[in-house]
Amino acid sequence: EAVAETKPLKPGAEQEQAQGQVPASVARNIFVFGRLENEIALPTIKKLLRFNERDPKKPINMYINSAGGNGYNADGIIAVMHSIEAPVNTICLGHALSGACEILASGTGERSAYEFSTLMFHQTLWEAEGDITNLEIQASQGRRFREAQIELLHRCSGQDKARIAKDIERDHYLSTKEALEYGLIDKILPHGGHA
Repeated sequence: EAVAETKPLKPGAEQEQAQGQVPASVARNIFVFGRLENEIALPTIKKLLRFNERDPKKPINMYINSAGGNGYNADGIIAVMHSIEAPVNTICLGHALSGACEILASGTGERSAYEFSTLMFHQTLWEAEGDITNLEIQASQGRRFREAQIELLHRCSGQDKARIAKDIERDHYLSTKEALEYGLIDKILPHGGHA
């Protein structure tokens, strides 16, 4: 579940937290772990709005370790990230695949990934059923959604749309070095290891 990292609450903060408010002692961290279903997306969106309301100048850190999921939920998170004033730093901890990769690349602050992380984007898997007319409608909607993905990745990365359209046809995996060169992240966080 996407949860905010908490510090020990100050007196009276328990009541504030129970009322759905974020006490000042809570770090501005959001963790997006697991598939991007409603139980992940909704708390993430609520925390983005809440943190921005409390302090629109202070950055929000979004830690991502997700294989993606519902594309509309990914779009919802991205829309909120770009509608608030507070900069959102996105950090990939292990993997950011499909819609999670788009969220990572859409960060409005610094976009980073730990050295051994894996990123991947692809066109959304589209399922449809029904009569021929309905299938044609769904196919048209699927093409529109793919074009929106290409436009989003173009704006995030600066890559030519023709290249993205080619790359998005199949699962396009990237190492952090490749993601940096592609323009999906701004920084690689090195693994310290032991001397």
